[in-house]
Order: sequence, then C-alpha cells, then structure tokens
Amino acid sequence: MKANKYKLLAATLLIGSSLSSVRTVLAQTAAGTTISNTATATYSDGTNNYNATSNTVTVQVAEVPGIQVTAQPPSNATPNANDTLEVDFIITNVGNDPTQFFIPGTVTLSDTTNFSVDGPLRIIEVNGATIPAVNVPVAGGETGTLLGANGSIPPNSGTGTNGTVRVRVRIRVNGTASSGATTTVALGNTATPNAQNVDRSTDIDANDVRTVDNPNGTTNETPGVLTQENEAMATSTAIVVNARLQAFATILKAVSNYSNNNTNDVLTDDTLTYSLALKVENPDVPVAGVVPSDLHPTDLNLNGSTQARILVSDAIPTNTALSSTTPTAPDSSWQVVYTTTPLAVSAHQAAWVETRPTSGTITRVGFVRSIAIPNGTTIEDFSFSVNPTSSFTGGRVANIAQVFGQSQPGATVPGTSTQLVYDESGDQAPNNQLNANNPDPANGGAPSTGLGIDDGVADPTTDGIDPGTGTNPNDSTTNQGSTTDTDGGETTTYTIATTPLNGPNGRPDAVNTTNNDDFTNRSIQLPEDLNPATPLTDAQTPATTFTNTVQNTSGSPQTISLLPVPPTNRADLPDGTTVRIAAGSDVAFYRYNGTTFDFIPAESTNTSATDPVQLVDIPANDNNPGGPDQVNYTVTINLPDGVAQNDDFPVSILAFVDRGTLGDPTDDPGNITINRLYTGYVVLEKDARILDGATEVVGFTTDQATLSGAARPGRTIEYRIRYRNISTAAPANSGSVDLPANNLEITEDGLDAPNNWFTTTRDPVSGTIPGSATDTNGGTIDGASSNGDIQTYINRLTTLPPGTSGTFLFRRQIR
Repeated sequence: MKANKYKLLAATLLIGSSLSSVRTVLAQTAAGTTISNTATATYSDGTNNYNATSNTVTVQVAEVPGIQVTAQPPSNATPNANDTLEVDFIITNVGNDPTQFFIPGTVTLSDTTNFSVDGPLRIIEVNGATIPAVNVPVAGGETGTLLGANGSIPPNSGTGTNGTVRVRVRIRVNGTASSGATTTVALGNTATPNAQNVDRSTDIDANDVRTVDNPNGTTNETPGVLTQENEAMATSTAIVVNARLQAFATILKAVSNYSNNNTNDVLTDDTLTYSLALKVENPDVPVAGVVPSDLHPTDLNLNGSTQARILVSDAIPTNTALSSTTPTAPDSSWQVVYTTTPLAVSAHQAAWVETRPTSGTITRVGFVRSIAIPNGTTIEDFSFSVNPTSSFTGGRVANIAQVFGQSQPGATVPGTSTQLVYDESGDQAPNNQLNANNPDPANGGAPSTGLGIDDGVADPTTDGIDPGTGTNPNDSTTNQGSTTDTDGGETTTYTIATTPLNGPNGRPDAVNTTNNDDFTNRSIQLPEDLNPATPLTDAQTPATTFTNTVQNTSGSPQTISLLPVPPTNRADLPDGTTVRIAAGSDVAFYRYNGTTFDFIPAESTNTSATDPVQLVDIPANDNNPGGPDQVNYTVTINLPDGVAQNDDFPVSILAFVDRGTLGDPTDDPGNITINRLYTGYVVLEKDARILDGATEVVGFTTDQATLSGAARPGRTIEYRIRYRNISTAAPANSGSVDLPANNLEITEDGLDAPNNWFTTTRDPVSGTIPGSATDTNGGTIDGASSNGDIQTYINRLTTLPPGTSGTFLFRRQIR
C-alpha cells in the first residue's frame, strides 16, 4: 500500500533575517537591477548520481545608511591592579554612500568599581591610515567636525580598511581590584546590546554611535536628505584581573557504522564502529575568573613509566570485545594505546601500553598525544570497532568516551591552571559541565557519582542516552544529551537486532511495517537543469531493473510463482507502465491498464497468462542465509512518458506457492515485496524574504512584485532552499532498501546563468565560507570566494535520510 503520494513540486526561494554581529559589506548597486537566483543539487543513492533543479526567483533593487562597530581584543586581557590597557573599536561605513559618524565621548564599563576610563576617547586612524590622535569631547562629536577634510567616511567595499575609523579607549585597573574582577568595555548603546546597523529612531541616546548624513555637495555624496540614522554597538571581550588559564575540552562520539556481515543469525561477526572528535574551545558563556587556554598533557602511566599525555579513552562496551582491526588515530601526533587494567580504576590512572596486549582482556582503548592542542581546535577521525562476544544474544550496546588533560603543564594542583581537565561524551558541554571547577574526586573535586571523573563504564539508566542519530560525531545530529544534568555525559547506544520470503536482493526476510510491505527503492536519473514542473518524456524514464530474492521457508522443496499485483490505490501507477519479471530463461511481460496487469505474450518467454514465472523446486529451508533455499529474480519497470518528476511508482510483486488454479494466487500462501521507482527523490523548494535590519519587510514568498517593491540597497535578501528526501524510509535493520540522498550538494552559484546575484549583492557576514550560510541539518558549508565575497555556496550533507528534510539559508545584502 502506498503510504504517501508526493506530487511534483515547483521550487521556491527566500530572503531575510538579521544577525546580532554581522559583517556587513556593501557597494553601489543601481536601483532597478535584477537579481536572479536558481538552485541546483546533486545526490547519490550509493550507486547512481542524480540532479535536482529549483525554479528561478528574481528580485529588483531600489537606495541607505550603514554602520558597524567592532571591538578589538584588549591589549592586555589579564592585567594586574594599577595596570593600564587599551581597547580599540573600529567603526565602519557599511552603507552605500559616504557618511559621517557621531562618536560619543564615553564608553560603558560593566564594572566601574574596579576599573575606570583613563582619559578621553581618541580617534587614531581613518581609512586605515594613522593620524595624530584626535580627542573626542565628553559630549561626543561628528567626524565632519572632529576630522575636518577626513570627516566624510566612504563606504567600505567589504574588505580592507577604507571606510573605517579607529577609536581607542584607555582603561585603568584600580589599585584595589581583586583577583577575578572582570569588566567589558562597550562603545555605543543599542536597544539590543551589540546590534549592528539598526534604525535608532525609536531608541535615541546621547551615547549612540550613529550615522550622520553628509551635506549635499560633499564629494561622492548622493544628493538628497536621508531622514534615517542608523546606529551600532560593540562590547569587548572580558578583561579579568589576575585570571588563571583554563582549557575547555569537549569529547564527541557517534556510531559511524554497523555491519552484520550478512549473517543475520550470527552476532559474533557483527562489527560496530565508533568515531570520536575532540574540541578545545571557548565556552558559550564566559566563565568568570579564567581565560580560555590550550589543552596540555597530564601525567599517565604509559609503557611502564610516567609520561605527560593528553588522553582520549573509551571503555570497551559490555558483551563486546575490541575487534582485530587496529583503531585509527587522526594523525601521527596521536598514538593508539591499550589497557587491561580493570575498569574499576579510572582511565587516567590505568596502566597504558602502545603495543596491543596479546594476553588478558583489553578493557579500554585510548589515544594519546604529547603536545598541547591549541584553543579553537577541533580534531576528528578517531575510530575503533568492537564485536559482540558469544554471550551476547542481541539488544543494546552502550558506551561513553572520556578525555583528560590540563590547562597548563606541571604537577596537578586543584584550583590552579594545572588541575585536571575532564569531559565525557554525549553532549555539547565542555569540561563535563564543571567549567573551571575541579573534576577529580580523589583530590577534593566533584564526586564520581555526579560530574566528577568516574570509571567510564556506560550505564544508560544512570548516565542517560544521547538522543542523537547521526554518524559523524562533529555533526549537530549527534551528542545531543543534556548540558544541564547532574551526571555529566550521556551514553552512546546502538541496538543490534535480527529479523524473518520475498524481499530485496539477498534479504527475503526483509520487513517494513510487516513482512508484506518491505521494499526496494530505486530512482531514475533526471537531466541537469530540468525545470521541475516539466513532465518527463519516455526517453527520460528508462527501464530500471530490480533484483529480488525469494526464500523457501518450508521443510521440503517447493515451486514459487511470481506475479505483479496492482497497487491498492490504482492511480498510484500510471496507465501504460510495463513490468518484466525474469528468472533464468523464463520471462513474463505485463502492461498496466490502470486497473490490472495485462500479460503480453509477444514480449514473454516460457510463460503465459496462467503460467507465470516459476522458481521450480527450491530446496528446503536450511536456516543458512544465502543458501540454496534462496533464489534471485529480476523485475524491470518502464514508465510511460508524461509522468511527473519527483514522484514514486510502486510495483508489488507477489511470490506464492501455486497450490490451486494455475497462475491464480487466491488463497495461496504468499509474500509481497514492493519495487518502488522514483523519478527523482530530492525536492528543492525555494523562496525569499527581505529584512531591513532586524525588521522583516517582506515575508517568505516567491512573488516577484512583492519582493521587488521592498528591495533596496542595504537591505538583506535571505534565500531559503527547503530540501526534502521524499522517498520512503526503511526501518533500521529491516532489510528493506531505501534511498538516502548521499553526498547531497546544493549549489548556489551567483554567476551561473540565469543567476546574477553575485554582482549585485554581498554576503553580510563574511567574504569567506561559510559567511551567512547555515543549514538546519548541520551540513558542511563550502564554496568559493572571489574579490572578497562569496560567489558560490555549496551545502554538503553526507546523508539526507529518507523522509527527512532541511533548510539551507544564506543572506545577500543588496549593494
């Protein structure tokens, strides 16, 4: 029975959404310029490659001020009492016309008890050129007044320092400031802190950093009066007195592969492969009193001596053993290590060796590195595999990874930068949610029953289960456990299961909701750049062959007959579809008439309307997968012309023991498998919206007139490509064959005709990938840049599973 009917969908496109800290880049674009956009995609089912194309959306451009403020790193982020330091702010003209800026004469300190502003704000650079420092009065001033001939600031092209003003603020740490005292420095005062290029008409303040329209006649000034003034604000990173260094480590894990070795009833040859990744990064919320640092080694027992190493450790799951395949380390800076130390001993206290033990039971596998990992680094490609032991009878396999290190080298001292750094896999929180606190229960730290170091033995009941479903530990679909629980990381679990005539190639025991609706999905290959609304010709729907397998489940030999079965919803298959069933020299050819299948003698061999293809005297069931009790046959489906793209056409094949009237399956025992043919299975829908700062001017639509009426230089077009894998998903380990869209690449090329958006817009976030591009499935954003802007966005997903969807967004600011 057909569960879902997908009709051909025209693609749609989208525009909009602002960021709180965008890198806005604009250049002149004439009003009325047409911006055109069409998306294309490629994907694979693992064997064949396919194409998808969206419709084209066009937008016409109409004229705006623009300002961005960026805080530079403090000259000293960890000063002592009585120290002075400097914080610079760069103010950039991100509009499309020369402008002046109003610069207030004061900044905002988050802590005025321990810190103070030391002297006036000073302008020290204009357009990247150093100038004699110009003091900004306490009441503030316009650059036209403060800088004279240099006061009109040209638009920034998106790169370089033209169109910028650098303002310097000197900060003094008061003599009474205690260790850990923290402040930030903010220039500007937007309603939403740190907003960029927003209209200030509803939030006017004396401390605003804002645009000031040049008088008419100023060089390169566009005539006319701009009534709108925009403002921006930026806040520096934290300045912490006597802060200690603290590394923040996150260990990530996923089941990257499972193989049953084509032996459903034998578990000991199954292989479960895990992949890990390690991040050293800044926490999402700054931690008071510390400054994020690199991750350094800590002392371990390695090869019989004490050696300093960073350790990634994973306990071998219960009822499994480390496989004979050598674990994989990311690169030569890492070494694979093993231990037979009982799991009751914590991993960082176990005795590790680099040579795989030949006696005893390997209890953990690990990876060690002798050199520090820089802050801001992600290391991937750790992997190892396990096999079930003979005592395993199926069910859930669970384990959890750990990482150990220090923030600075030296003897481990809790409460200092040399205390242990520790994390467990299963979530995105670094340091097992302890931030800068001591994780070592043996030295006064968090308890092992809570967030502290434990034995690393997975307990799904106590630890919880990572609900992530991906296969790449660095994707957003994995390590999705709680970041606020009381016991740290979550277990990675995988269920190994087996299932029971007529099914996909090599899997007669396949199931779906039952064993009578298992299926094999395949697809034709659509031509490139074909309008998705165009019906397909007969030449574009070539005959496609499926291989199915039947199994005799009887204790004695039997002959099994094969027939096509009309779909429950007769309209699911177009009139004129042909089905060819073949086994050996027997061929039966059928044509669907909209209600039933007509037998076509001229195209058939050794068969008739009452004598279908038969698999004669298949031996008795031997309970041996792939044995002589299993026989293959082929089904070839050929669709007529005029069918829609991105639709599915199911052909059910009944395998039955023909006990009654020859060729009539009524009341005969039988089993159905479905061969489902798709005319493409990834649909792209595109639409757009327009934003003015944080305000949505036009919502998502494909209406060109509506979009064009709101398109102005400086406004943001946000394109949205919604993609869907419309194919039916197979249940895990079911044996049904579905169509994941592997290696899905959605390409947006601004110069690939009819696209022309590259010449008329710029990415508002960055001139390099990923820029403003995002993907709701955590796809890898790639592409190409040219002349300081992104010309091509490519959204790559390793796999888009059947029945799933996602949204690919990117923004372009009209020049």
